[in-house]
Amino acid sequence: MIKASRLRAGAVLLALAAASFSFGQAPAPQNPGFSRETIAKIRTFVETTIEQWHVAGAAVGIVKDGRIAFLEGFGRRDAAKNLPVTPKTRFILGSTTKAFVTTALGLLAAEKKLDWDAPVASYLPEFRLQDEYASAHATVRDLAAHRTGLPRHDFVWMNSPMTLEEMVGSLRFLEPSRELRAAFQYNNLMFITLGRLVEKISGKPWDAFVRERIFKPLGMTASACTIPEYQAGGEYALSYRWEKEAFMAQPLPGPEDNLMYGARASGSVNTTAEDMCAWIAANLGAYREGAAPVLPARVLLPLHTPQIPIPANPAETREAVSPSYGLGWMTSVYRGHWSVFHGGSTLDFNSSVFLFPHAGLGLIVLINASSPANDILANGLSDLALGLPPIDWNKRTADRINAPRPARPSDKPIEGTRPAHKPEDYAGDYLHPAYGLMVVTVKDGGLELSYKGFVTPLAHWHDETFRTTATDLADEKLTFRTDARGRVTAVSAALEPAVKDIVFERKPPVS
Repeated sequence: MIKASRLRAGAVLLALAAASFSFGQAPAPQNPGFSRETIAKIRTFVETTIEQWHVAGAAVGIVKDGRIAFLEGFGRRDAAKNLPVTPKTRFILGSTTKAFVTTALGLLAAEKKLDWDAPVASYLPEFRLQDEYASAHATVRDLAAHRTGLPRHDFVWMNSPMTLEEMVGSLRFLEPSRELRAAFQYNNLMFITLGRLVEKISGKPWDAFVRERIFKPLGMTASACTIPEYQAGGEYALSYRWEKEAFMAQPLPGPEDNLMYGARASGSVNTTAEDMCAWIAANLGAYREGAAPVLPARVLLPLHTPQIPIPANPAETREAVSPSYGLGWMTSVYRGHWSVFHGGSTLDFNSSVFLFPHAGLGLIVLINASSPANDILANGLSDLALGLPPIDWNKRTADRINAPRPARPSDKPIEGTRPAHKPEDYAGDYLHPAYGLMVVTVKDGGLELSYKGFVTPLAHWHDETFRTTATDLADEKLTFRTDARGRVTAVSAALEPAVKDIVFERKPPVS
């Protein structure tokens, strides 16, 4: 592998040149940057981490006291062309998008156009959940804090051909696992709904509102929300997986992918480390007395306020205690420092944004891989920036990943069984109103499943249950169901473990 240090783009240490943001923040100290020794440690830590975890490229930005204290690219945005990552390289954020959506809602609330505690259905009449009480009473705050009672149900939105309106309309077909406000359950579908809510109230698509009211005023000129805009930016990163001792580029969504190609309020913002420094400074500005930023404290501080606890094992979260979810942000006390943060993962890109408001500090990590390196970098850079005693996050993470797993009950098929029908009897189209279409065909004398862009053979498991054997759907169990006459009428799968199996009804053949 080529050493990361040889691929690192030149440093852009704007703090040392006394650069600062100009959107109404209080004056910053003259020398807010880090010592040469700290900067050297930051570089070495990033280079070592991305090499150890086979990450092609990374960008890091650190804001201190309203100024950029560190901003640099590492590794490659395009491995085949050997193009370096720079502070101006675009990455796709994933779920750190959510804070932009809640900030848009906060701006509307500040203008009295929206009430955080009003039922969503009062703004979106098409909003309905399977639970009637939750349908009528779930508020904007409930959706933004992931406390609607609905578990993830991620296969609904993944690779979906539905429009945003259709996606919101499909929520009524999804089973809840808890009552409204009973527990924190992360749910991307609720943020897709909040994007639709921004559009309904503002009269323009949520991404257009974010561009006009957040990106433009903060000078985030290299930030957008769709794949076409991402590629039009010129200097954008490809994402990679490390396979067979080489970086394998992953395809970006095309127009046929609809939701993933367009503006998805749950995770589609694409941006640069340089732009994200402006975003971080704006959020930290809410804590500075006398500041009059573009994004005022009355908009930002409610988003940073804990709304519901996040279940955590204290023995496993020694450094970050009392984790909670705010509105599009998570919060905790990290090694004695109040922190506001969020991570993101999509399309084999990872990101982390960390704010330490009382220390006047914030950082952004962007990588073009789906990797533990994202959290390692965020934690280690936080330690360095805060001047805390070092923790070997690389070793701790490797030890956790390589630790022996507790023995699990064996999942074995019932021996001596066989399918009750011929392969042709199972072939057909199976539909769920939210989860979409499963197509089962006969291939080479056996069965093949096509679902959400995944194609996999189906191997008989036992009785009427078959197992997927390839792609990201590997080892899912599908059970075919029959009517009183023995005809195959449906197929079910445990695509959301928190609820009963999802049932896809067989569509009648076209005559």
